[in-house]
Amino acid sequence: MKAPTEAQLTTVLKAAGAGLAISVALLLALTLTRGGPFYAIPGVALSGTLIEDPVTDWSFVTDQNLDLETRPDDPYSVELNYVVRNGELFIDPAEGRAWFDHIRVDPRVRVRFGDQIYPLQAVLVGRPGELEGFPADRFVYRLHPRSE
Repeated sequence: MKAPTEAQLTTVLKAAGAGLAISVALLLALTLTRGGPFYAIPGVALSGTLIEDPVTDWSFVTDQNLDLETRPDDPYSVELNYVVRNGELFIDPAEGRAWFDHIRVDPRVRVRFGDQIYPLQAVLVGRPGELEGFPADRFVYRLHPRSE
């Protein structure tokens, strides 16, 4: 078997580069038009059905992750894990996350499960190591209806 020529390698590399560029463009377009985050890629304002009625028991939630929107004036959304305990909804951000910095400045958030969006407020209920059952290096916030 003959080794490929320089021209053949150049053609293959150009095709691979074009394929990568198209993939990145499609991923970016999907992220910007989806109305929220796309896996590990942050998104913008969440889209879906706004649920105004306050939720007092989150035990009905079965999704593996939630979509969290912060910074109401310039929406920024992420997909993350959550915990429901005794019907209450909790998130546990780690230092260095942009969305954690956002909720420190403005605790107004929106959460999406499926197609339903809930306007909530993030309330700090524990600092690292204070609450049992949460990672020792995490802050813990309870999400509850806004008091606006």
